[in-house]
Amino acid sequence: MIDIHSHLIPGVDDGSQSLEESLSLLKQAEQDGITELITTPHFMKNGEFRTKAPELVQRFNELKQAYKGPIKLHLGNELYIHPDLPELLEKGEILTLAESDYILVEFPFRDYKDEYDEILYELALRYRIIIAHPERYRYVQEDPNFCLRWLNEGYYLQANQNSLFKKETKKALVSMIEHGFVSFVASDAHNEHRPCLLSEAKALLEEEFGNTIAFQLIEENPRKILSNEKILHYHGKIIQKKRWKLNLKIFYS
Repeated sequence: MIDIHSHLIPGVDDGSQSLEESLSLLKQAEQDGITELITTPHFMKNGEFRTKAPELVQRFNELKQAYKGPIKLHLGNELYIHPDLPELLEKGEILTLAESDYILVEFPFRDYKDEYDEILYELALRYRIIIAHPERYRYVQEDPNFCLRWLNEGYYLQANQNSLFKKETKKALVSMIEHGFVSFVASDAHNEHRPCLLSEAKALLEEEFGNTIAFQLIEENPRKILSNEKILHYHGKIIQKKRWKLNLKIFYS
């Protein structure tokens, strides 16, 4: 299994706060069967977490040196939407995922502004965009059709594993996965309460959607990030009546 979203560099965001905590989380990940992992500290231009790439690389290398286990570690960022992201990426001040063309982008949880689409459009001229945990956003929970504004542009969606087990996120997420909206499931690990685990989610995905979908979301598609390959995904329109229905459309991006 490959985890593309986690917060394991000590002291740079709201994730791990010590080297000991990071090593403990990595030990859990080993035991869970994770073989490769991208750690993705938050970057918020106008927020609390603004550590830039040179310092992140240094701290990441310190973590790699301290960690003696078998998991292969990679570095990236979770980028909070901001007009300066294209320039900061171009300057190398913030990071793509594992030195690939993929970037992980986060949005406000309650409100979405049309201007974000303009920022994404500019980013998409150079990068492949992954939307972080859309099932956690209020506007997606209210109507999963909201994701079509991203999917129709060829962007990818990454869901959090624990969202499969939470009442407030499970209904929308299950429908999104069933109808091909989601390309990745990751841990978004922060601490012992949000650990670096994927096996329970994999088991649920296998039970609900079959082995092929589980493999795609937790291993096949994540591996394509590491090899910087394009990912095929498809989506359909969810119609929210008594039951969500859809018409599927397969497309290449």
